[in-house]
Amino acid sequence: MKPTAAEAKAMLLFLGEIDPACTNFHRLSENGYGTVYRVHHKILDRTLALKIVRSQDAEGNATNTYTSDIGGGPKDFSILLSLKHPHILEIVSIFRGIFTEYMAGGTLLDRLQNEYDKQCGAGPVRGLPEIRCRDIFYQLCQAMSYIHSQRIVHRNLKLENIFLSGDNFPFVKVAGFGLATRLADNGQGCLMLRGSLDYMSPEMLRQPPPGYDCRTDSWSAAVILIEMLLLENAYVVGRTFPETETPGFRWDDLRDRARLGENGFDLLRKLLNPDPNLRYTSAEALQHRWLVYHRPVYPNILYPQV
Repeated sequence: MKPTAAEAKAMLLFLGEIDPACTNFHRLSENGYGTVYRVHHKILDRTLALKIVRSQDAEGNATNTYTSDIGGGPKDFSILLSLKHPHILEIVSIFRGIFTEYMAGGTLLDRLQNEYDKQCGAGPVRGLPEIRCRDIFYQLCQAMSYIHSQRIVHRNLKLENIFLSGDNFPFVKVAGFGLATRLADNGQGCLMLRGSLDYMSPEMLRQPPPGYDCRTDSWSAAVILIEMLLLENAYVVGRTFPETETPGFRWDDLRDRARLGENGFDLLRKLLNPDPNLRYTSAEALQHRWLVYHRPVYPNILYPQV
């Protein structure tokens, strides 16, 4: 429901109190965990994204977590604060809200929906060209390889948590670290069910849970790659919890409609191996022949050693 003039004025006053240096508030999105605005920071002379969240405990003290008003567990932004990488969304500051860099291209979900609508109006849906998918996936694997080198599991890798610049061949930033966790030093895998069903690896959905590690993110990344190539869901049928059989993928569509080459098929099979002990990591994906000879659109990026 559209706010009244009085409600809109009150909201602007509230936003202005968060940081007086911010102007030109424009609401971008909203969910149970908070509302995101595009703002201009006068002192930094920079356009930022501002997420208004509840990050206080019952006594009003600041915490590293924020909660939802529609259910769901608390999300933690302390892990994101610890990460520094060209392809990870940067937290600029935390002051009565979370200020991050602003990505003009929106999310990868936005990009795929726009591309789907455009292709639907021009004939059969073909998917994103393989070369564009490969460049986005290359950047994604660079980010995930670094994240995993820090013994961090993202656990919520999906289209909505990948942000893009406004370019035709976009610069990629991974976000959505609220459900991320660090692996235990004793090598024990994670047990808690976290993330979105379509992107969960088989070991996350088994009962009783056998435990999982960073290779659960490899499965999620491969699902994202299929969705880019097809502009549609990656699976033949919907997934369920608990899951007793390995889900089927739309291999025929990848061959006949997306015309994915054999190297691409081989990498997907390795990333989607139902046995996590045999599944490729993000670092191994970067050494696969589908990616290792890729000439990135942004070739001068300095990546940290992993």
